[in-house]
Amino acid sequence: MMDNDRTQPRRRLRLAPAQRVPQILDAALQEFSRRGFTAARMDDIAQRCGLSKGGLYAHFDSKDAIFKALLDRSLNRTDWAQMPQLAAVAEWTVDRLHAALLAPEVITLVRLLIPERERVPLRVDEWKKLTQQHTQQVMAVIHHNLEASGRKDTVLARHPWLVLSPIVHVLLWHTVFGEGAEPDPHYRQAHIDMLCELLA
Repeated sequence: MMDNDRTQPRRRLRLAPAQRVPQILDAALQEFSRRGFTAARMDDIAQRCGLSKGGLYAHFDSKDAIFKALLDRSLNRTDWAQMPQLAAVAEWTVDRLHAALLAPEVITLVRLLIPERERVPLRVDEWKKLTQQHTQQVMAVIHHNLEASGRKDTVLARHPWLVLSPIVHVLLWHTVFGEGAEPDPHYRQAHIDMLCELLA
């Protein structure tokens, strides 16, 4: 059975890359989710976003390039600038981790990467690098606040990656059991409370 939204021909419009590329990425995410990365075809992505195959190739030369752009868009949309004062740093950090790692698009990409990891090792490596960048940004925030408060010898100072552990747990839970499934309905507040105690 074919998707209804792909059976009707769409009128092709000329759009600037800034408008067209997000459409391509949205269409690719739907195709990857429906078929898996390996089985998805450039033809299907082009059709879903109303482009000819040549029009699609004018923006991306391969599925790998599209997948990389999806990873970049998903994991780099969180603003880590304008760090708050110590009193608000726990909620600020948790909010940004949620935006970076629990967005529906990110969960979909994680679901794609797990079964496809042997076929797309370069994409897995890029996911790892982007995740490490987020980890380093969080570590910088934590170190800054611990040094400002004169508490350099704490478990967070020694192992700041622990800040990410609750969010990774929830990401894994959503990936396996589906969005809307949570290990604890109060997981976000519990994460904030844990950071407040460790940073206090």
